[in-house]
Amino acid sequence: MADVLVVGGGIVGLLSALNLSDRGLSVTVIDAGGQRPPASWAGGGILSPLFAWRYPDPMNRLTHDATARYRALVDRLQGKAGLRASDLHHSGLWVAVDGDERRQALRWASDWSLSCREAPLSGHLSAAPERQGVWFPEVGNLRNPRLLKALRATLLGQGVTFVNAAVGAVRPGARGAELTLSRGGTLSAPRVLLCAGAWTSALLAPLGVRLPLFPAKGEMLLYRLPPGRVPTIVLTDQGYLIPRADGAVLAGSTLNPGDATTYPTVTGRWALQAMAASLLPELASVTPSHHWAGVRPGSDRDWPYLGPVPGTRGVFAAAGLHRNGLVAAPASAELLARLMCGETPSLDPAAYSLSGAPS
Repeated sequence: MADVLVVGGGIVGLLSALNLSDRGLSVTVIDAGGQRPPASWAGGGILSPLFAWRYPDPMNRLTHDATARYRALVDRLQGKAGLRASDLHHSGLWVAVDGDERRQALRWASDWSLSCREAPLSGHLSAAPERQGVWFPEVGNLRNPRLLKALRATLLGQGVTFVNAAVGAVRPGARGAELTLSRGGTLSAPRVLLCAGAWTSALLAPLGVRLPLFPAKGEMLLYRLPPGRVPTIVLTDQGYLIPRADGAVLAGSTLNPGDATTYPTVTGRWALQAMAASLLPELASVTPSHHWAGVRPGSDRDWPYLGPVPGTRGVFAAAGLHRNGLVAAPASAELLARLMCGETPSLDPAAYSLSGAPS
């Protein structure tokens, strides 16, 4: 029997498994990726919440140092599954903001000790429409699919077991829980972490925990451009462009709350192409090379639920990371691992508790 069962093979589940395995615990990850693909495989990899100053402090505490955390992780995993140092691209982030909100963004950056300065878009993206905004030179973006593959390879090398199955039911015991698998059979452990993205709410509801969660479909496009043509992330209220080191540029993202399907749509493609061309007009004559969709773990709250499941002993959950699963994952996984191992957490866990959740 494993010391820990982790339900979900997205970025939070894999990083939690790594933290727990590094502590010498035996870990089994139960992942139904084929049936329930993690949102972290589909996202764009921006290492900042979108318009971070619009979020409350509990979210910013999880995300303000994400680029530095991922730099250390990529350095550790480099070479696994083809992961390269350049897969964390130190591109910077330009954000379209005017007037009072621009001043708010600059104050926020100062409060969180982040470099930020006023800058027009034309200073970063030639031939782009003239717009005013702010630039965060230290924010990067991550090639998340390759990182996730490297994490899986590293975990397998550390003896972590992967089970390809969905979990149908969670039955808490005196310590931990027994999980019923959709393919038949059960698994149990004294510690269980439920972090199955948009499907976590279905696992928590029978335990008496009902969170304001919902699936939220998002679609993305990928363009092939010469390296450096888009030198920085460009973010507006209408969407964003994300450059990779090899010249690929991602355009995103649609948001369709309540939709749990993972197929791309014609209307989504049209909307993204129009948005991309509004930011960089030359994209109107470029055909996207790839179009895909994912399902985010949406939430009515602007920061996630992380911690013990009320009424259980040894069952923990991570839920409601919405659009910030990737950027918040390193700090979230560290917090969860410390709580699961009885260590003093580096963040106050009360802000993330499930105990105050609606029932």
